[in-house]
Amino acid sequence: MSRHWGALAEALSLICGSGGAAYATRLYPEHSPAAVGALITIFGAFFFSLATRLMPGREKRQPAKARWNRRKWKWVLVLLVPSIFQGQVQQAALKRVDVGTLMTVMTLGALGLATWRLVSAPQRSGRGLHVLWFLIGLVGVAMLARPFTGGTGTWGLLLVGLAAVIGVNGTIASGKLTELGLLSRVVELNCWAGACLVGVPILIWTDDRWLTVSVLSTVAVTSLLNMIGNQLHIRAFDLVQSDDGVISTVKCVNPVLACLVGVVIGTGGSPGLYGWIGAGLVVGASLAALRAFHRHGLHIVPQTVKGAPWKDLLPGTAPNGGAWGGIPPTDVWLRSVWKPDDQGPWKYEFA
Repeated sequence: MSRHWGALAEALSLICGSGGAAYATRLYPEHSPAAVGALITIFGAFFFSLATRLMPGREKRQPAKARWNRRKWKWVLVLLVPSIFQGQVQQAALKRVDVGTLMTVMTLGALGLATWRLVSAPQRSGRGLHVLWFLIGLVGVAMLARPFTGGTGTWGLLLVGLAAVIGVNGTIASGKLTELGLLSRVVELNCWAGACLVGVPILIWTDDRWLTVSVLSTVAVTSLLNMIGNQLHIRAFDLVQSDDGVISTVKCVNPVLACLVGVVIGTGGSPGLYGWIGAGLVVGASLAALRAFHRHGLHIVPQTVKGAPWKDLLPGTAPNGGAWGGIPPTDVWLRSVWKPDDQGPWKYEFA
């Protein structure tokens, strides 16, 4: 029964993430994406730090202090540099596309990473056939976005593609930082770096009238939804315990959930018949890739769950649900980065 509650909690977590992103678009076109993204970055950093300090049992989940050598700083910068601009990229994209399209393209980015891992797996017959999953997902995105035929324009496609690339980068770097026991500290550093280096300067230089009750309340609701989504994500892992296939399966359904959120909130309207079919194709391709991971033994189940380092992850409270936020499918890893003989519990989410 706990598996079903865990699946429900994860689905609600994804809905909160999409709902927060979609709710912020109500400020357009009266306010610029730059100002809205800056506010979300600053509020997100505040709520992230607040959540990490108020979570029960935080002291037990804190990783041991470690010396930050050159190798660790390299992975910190790999995550930090692109991700501090994620809020700006996503808000600029959301002015041109609906939240369903954004989340579907980001899912396609993760699917591309999963496809690459399946294709590069050594000594497996027919591994080239796994490219089919990415191609099916690409067709699905084209049906949903309808590029150059009255749907998403060139700039919209470029921006959502850039957001997907940042997401893939975050997935790779987050897995490595989790292995090193640094992720929670790096995520907080990333939040405040984005707030101070990007958010504050934009608010100082912009002539946008953002200091209003409407703007601040909207951004606060967006940040709160992200924080609630994070807590549900953590609770989902607690409920399913070692059955991480449940979480990964629910994450694969994110494109359809995001489209539903867009319809309910009214940002972008209904995707239409072809749009729903396209979102379904991305979901089907993601599920097929996930099954291939399990079938080929690439998805490693940890030996222990309680007290594992993944409990220190707080993806949903990052600005705009940061790049480390479990973009489906999360069960991907890179042979050149993560050792297959490493049974560390961080692989519970990123293996």
